Amino acid sequence: MASGTVEAARGTTADRRNARIYLIGLATSMLGDSAMGLVAGIWVKTLTGSSSVAGLVSACVYLPSLFGPAGGVIADRAHRQRLLIRLNLASALILLALLAVRSAAEVWIIFVVMTWYGIVLMVSGPAENALFAEMLPLEIRQRVNGWQLGLQETGRLVAPLAGAGLFALAGGGVVAVADAATFAVAAFMTARLRLRPRAPEPHAESRWRADLLAGFAHVRQTPLLRRVLLAGAIVMAVSATAVAAQYSLVDAMGEPPAFLGVISACLGGGSIVASLVSSRVLRRVGEQWLATFGLINFAAGSALRATGMLVPALVGMVVLGFALPWVFLTVLNLAQRLTPLSLQGRVSAAVVLAMFGPQAPLQAAGSLAIRFLSFGQLYAGGAVVALLCAAYLLRPGTRSRPPERISRELESP
Repeated sequence: MASGTVEAARGTTADRRNARIYLIGLATSMLGDSAMGLVAGIWVKTLTGSSSVAGLVSACVYLPSLFGPAGGVIADRAHRQRLLIRLNLASALILLALLAVRSAAEVWIIFVVMTWYGIVLMVSGPAENALFAEMLPLEIRQRVNGWQLGLQETGRLVAPLAGAGLFALAGGGVVAVADAATFAVAAFMTARLRLRPRAPEPHAESRWRADLLAGFAHVRQTPLLRRVLLAGAIVMAVSATAVAAQYSLVDAMGEPPAFLGVISACLGGGSIVASLVSSRVLRRVGEQWLATFGLINFAAGSALRATGMLVPALVGMVVLGFALPWVFLTVLNLAQRLTPLSLQGRVSAAVVLAMFGPQAPLQAAGSLAIRFLSFGQLYAGGAVVALLCAAYLLRPGTRSRPPERISRELESP
């Protein structure tokens, strides 16, 4: 083994410093984003009294995601660190426009700001993933990817409650200022990252269409990434279709609709644990097995929910918490490991679009499906699909080695 192998795998002191700074900025930004995402809809509902108008807030945030490949092109063409600093500073300033909202007449300002939120997510997501792959070695990336998802799941549990409480006490303007401060902190932490100088890459003449599709082309030409992404996209689609079924599940258990909060807490708790232990499991078994374990957990959790009984359903939600995070982390790690730096942004955008782009229409389809099928049938069908995807990943001749072993082989003289 080469003498630099241990350092390449575990990273230098500078790498670990970058990882800490990255996580601090990320955690701060996620808390602000999660809080504001909920508060914006509450604010619109409070001012207008209309649930349908409040529902447009989510549409404003998700609409720019349809142009995700363009965000990937920007992330690969720009200096990623400077791009993220500018996006965070611009967001901090734009959020202050919400201080002008006083009545229903100014609700349009909320829609404009939340549309900007969506644009920032479209560009910053690929840029962050690309910068992440550029600045950190394999083992640290694996650990930080898990911590990142754990922070995200924790934020989803804590930040909305804190944001709603702050809105009730002090109003939306105070929440906006607090969120602006988190963007400023994220910009400051990003500026503190110390990156290795990169050799300039030749920019061949290319057409926008080829640039936009380059991420998908790379996925198609990378068999392992293509297979795992396909399995992940299918199970994410099944999960989206079954969202509406949870309301029928709560009815079957004889609980009020508010009991969904308990169900969400079980799911979130499982997701946090799954995220934190993912890097250890990944190093031991490799990417395909991590994804396969996630798919098996999805099948088991769905089967437990299909019973319609309280205790099995709650256990099923905890088990499900290990499902999608492990599948998503597998795709994320593979995309970072098997993609050249010049394509990281576009491949990241392609992955996010494939896994999360269909969510809104499929959730709508699930709302229609629950009128004709029982929640048990939907969950049982989801379990079967997940097991078929697991069998697809493990068919003979398609298994991969643990990334730790691959890293050692690549770095040996």
